Amino acid sequence: MDSRTYGGNRHHEGTDLFGPVSQSGYYPIVSITDGIVEQKGWLPLGGYRIGIRSDSGGYFYYAHLSSYEEDFTPGDRVQAGEILGFMGNTGYGQEGTSGRFPVHLHLGIYITTPEGQDISVNPYHVLQCLRKKIRKYTYY
Repeated sequence: MDSRTYGGNRHHEGTDLFGPVSQSGYYPIVSITDGIVEQKGWLPLGGYRIGIRSDSGGYFYYAHLSSYEEDFTPGDRVQAGEILGFMGNTGYGQEGTSGRFPVHLHLGIYITTPEGQDISVNPYHVLQCLRKKIRKYTYY
């Protein structure tokens, strides 16, 4: 909930994940849930992003991607562990803008209340649980 000013006064919702290698396209981004692609494409704040709606209704938002693994379209089904794209530094401008901040993944998790309001959930605790299931990949 740190303050942000790009695009107007707002608060940061989610967790930013950085790797030791600050190279766009270096790290794969994998889905942490089974679900359906609900959104994909450019947003001025989030750059290239993909949003997955889990079977239980949670919305998982992956932003600042450098590229996508596949030509996902809304309605496509994804599985937990499937590569969605690659970590980047896109956003904060018109489509294709990159390099305005360090390479990272912005992960947001949202749930809908019984009243129909979407609220942000801190992803930190979910990520801590998933640390036990880390997979190591080697790319050539």
